[in-house]
Amino acid sequence: MRTKRFGMWQMLIKKELSLSYRNKTVLISAIAIWILFIAAMFCTFLNYNANHKQRLEANALFRQQWAHQQRNPHDAAHFGTYLFKPMHLLNVFDPGINDYTGNTYRIEAHQQHEISDSNAEHHDSAMRFGNLSFALILQLLVPLFLLFITATSVTSEKESGTLKMLLAQGLSSRKMIWAKVCANYLLIVMIILPAFIIVALAVTFTGDTSLLFGRLVWILATCLLYYLLVALLGTLISAVSNHSGKAWLGALCFWIFMSIIFPKIVTGIATHNYPLMSRAAFNDLVEQGYRKGLNGKDPYADRGKRYIDSLLNKYHADSVQALPFNVDGFTLQFNEDYRTMVFNHYYKTVENRFDQQRRLLSLSGIFDPFLSTKRLSMALAGSDFYHHEQFFKQAQTYRNHLIRKLNLQLAMHGKDVKGEYVVGPRYFSQLKDFSYQLPTLYRVLQLENIAIVSLIGWILMLMFLLQFIVSRSLALNYATL
Repeated sequence: MRTKRFGMWQMLIKKELSLSYRNKTVLISAIAIWILFIAAMFCTFLNYNANHKQRLEANALFRQQWAHQQRNPHDAAHFGTYLFKPMHLLNVFDPGINDYTGNTYRIEAHQQHEISDSNAEHHDSAMRFGNLSFALILQLLVPLFLLFITATSVTSEKESGTLKMLLAQGLSSRKMIWAKVCANYLLIVMIILPAFIIVALAVTFTGDTSLLFGRLVWILATCLLYYLLVALLGTLISAVSNHSGKAWLGALCFWIFMSIIFPKIVTGIATHNYPLMSRAAFNDLVEQGYRKGLNGKDPYADRGKRYIDSLLNKYHADSVQALPFNVDGFTLQFNEDYRTMVFNHYYKTVENRFDQQRRLLSLSGIFDPFLSTKRLSMALAGSDFYHHEQFFKQAQTYRNHLIRKLNLQLAMHGKDVKGEYVVGPRYFSQLKDFSYQLPTLYRVLQLENIAIVSLIGWILMLMFLLQFIVSRSLALNYATL
């Protein structure tokens, strides 16, 4: 009996796939999607190679300038250097917000910079229309195509009169429905799977397999879950519709609302409810907090005097000349530590605002599976705000450690030097380079667990509706045919 049922399933699915293959509209749409995939591959690899090469060259240039200088350690801190956000292939696969958040971090004494130099600053016209990427095709165009073919999968049977004949021959309406869902879903899988295989091979050739392959598998799993959801939704719309025109219109309305309208509404609500202060206002708060103290009653000069007095008391000295080190180095580092504390104090407010916006967007994904898919894809590709924030924090930690090391070098070795204390390439070349640590896959999935639960919940809900409601709708249609 099970073998017979399985054979019937195979026959129904094969029939649906054959109909899709003979449908010129479906075939042309599939070819168009693959042409877009090829164009996206070409653009992706070109962008990756160009940007990756550019950052490697910039890193090598600034490292060379840094290592070959000969100057006072604190002057070297003022000279500073630049750190560049590392780039991997998945960043181009789904660029997320990377084009707008910047990729360059400036290291400089007495200044806590933010990440700058975004692509949007230099390519305004391109950013206005967006770049052609795999994510754009997979998250917008492929679901539209899938809705297009599933929204008429049942209505076409009604309009052609074959539904009445199939039901009269004893074919279960539920079997027919699930066969259509499976066939259309398999069709989409066959279209997108080769593209993922090519991307997986490219990831292998870039040498980032251990870091990126697991993330790519999860991106594929996210897309497959979303396409199953879309296939269920389209089939449900088709089953409860009497005409193909109405089914197409309903499917298109769902696509526009889920993919365009609702995300913009939620983003607007998040921005309105949790507004961010301007960069100018933030910089002014940091400067005033440093000059006047966080409480507004602790001026810069008074803090410095108290610190020097504390050093004199600690070392039982009656003047700074009697101290066993160069007091300028310690004073510079004291002021640097205070400025960092002020910066972190006000940045915490900005960070909390971003977290509130991010939390609202995550919860909104419960009502819009596209939003969940988009957020999960960006997180896995390393192009969301969390990864941007992690780069900034790691770069800031490196910057603080480097400035401290230079100031303490001046403090501990510049006391008994006649004239200006100067160090050369031998010292600067041994300072470690910045190394960005990509957040673990487990941490990313943990942060985006709402998106995963949302996709699975939508799938289960649509399966229940398809199982419970559609059979009654088909039975009613059959009775009236």
